[in-house]
This record gives sequence, structure tokens and C-alpha cells, in this order.
Amino acid sequence: MKKALRGLSGIKVFELLTNTETAYQVGEAVNIPYAQSMTRDVQTSNDPIYADDEIYDDEEVFDGEDFELQIPEADLTLYPTLEGGVYDAETQEYSWGPDNQGKDYAMTFKALKKDGTYRMFRYYRAKFKTIKQDLTTRDGGTQIATLTISGTFYKRALLTDPKVRALKDSATSSDLTWLDTVPTMPVVEV
Repeated sequence: MKKALRGLSGIKVFELLTNTETAYQVGEAVNIPYAQSMTRDVQTSNDPIYADDEIYDDEEVFDGEDFELQIPEADLTLYPTLEGGVYDAETQEYSWGPDNQGKDYAMTFKALKKDGTYRMFRYYRAKFKTIKQDLTTRDGGTQIATLTISGTFYKRALLTDPKVRALKDSATSSDLTWLDTVPTMPVVEV
């Protein structure tokens, strides 16, 4: 069976309610519809340790995994999640300033495999940083001004389980419920 990835869909984000050394908890899922593409790139740096006036050891440090997500549109109600501004439901106006601080989120999504099943992704801490949208004059064609959302995935703060991400392959459609939740720590019985 061929397992090459050939799709992207079902992006959900969950606001981080708690992300400490001993506890991790997320809120309700918010859908980010119409995903077109996502690129991911692990970022590392070197932290040299000196001894006897030379480098004793050169330790590689994980700085995060940068991502860019492209979507063709986003409702203004979604902008506070993606950028950290404020949406006023009464005036239906979104406003943003450089002092607005975005929240941290967990994120799940799936990628269609060539065999018709899915590879599922769960990231434990995502920080959205910027939204970019290049506008050009209408030329009678089919071009649209897509939004490019940039951010970074980080490891969560849990000392016992400081993971960045988890992956799982689906065997049946019922496996896709894995994307609907992000486990809490310590485990809360429902």
C-alpha cells in the first residue's frame, strides 16, 4: 500500500488554558477552515560549552518548529485566534495593535494518504505570530489574495512529558476522533 501524503484538512486549534511544569489543559476546539498548504521547518541553535579556553561540547538546542499556513479566507471572528487582536461582535469590527498579545494553542490536523487513510498530527503548543495577505488589483482572472499565517510550534512545559508533537495513522474513519481532543495532564476523569 502506498502511504505518500497528498492532502491537508481538518485544522483545529485549542486554546491552552494551563501549560506549566505539572499541568497541561486545553479549551474547546476552534476550526480553521479551507487549509490550502502548510510548511514546517525545525529550528535549532548551538550552545557551546567552554572549558580550558576551548569548546568542550557543542550542544544543539531545539528552538521550535516554524510553520506557515495558507488559507484563502478567514472570517473576522477568527482573526483574534490567528493574530491576537479583538473582535467586537456588536460593531462586527476587528482591531489589532502591536501591544495585542496572541494566546498559545494546541493544534490538530490530518493529511490524506495515497491509500485513502490519514496521517493525523497533534501539536501541543502553537504560537501564531503574523498574518500576511498580499493584495493586487483585480485582473479578471481567478487569483485570490490568500492569507499566510506564520507561527512556531514549541514543546509544552510539562517536565514529565515535554513533547512538541504526536503523529498517528488512521486505519478506519472512527480513528479520526483522535483529532477532536488533546489529552490533559494530569489525566482528568470524565
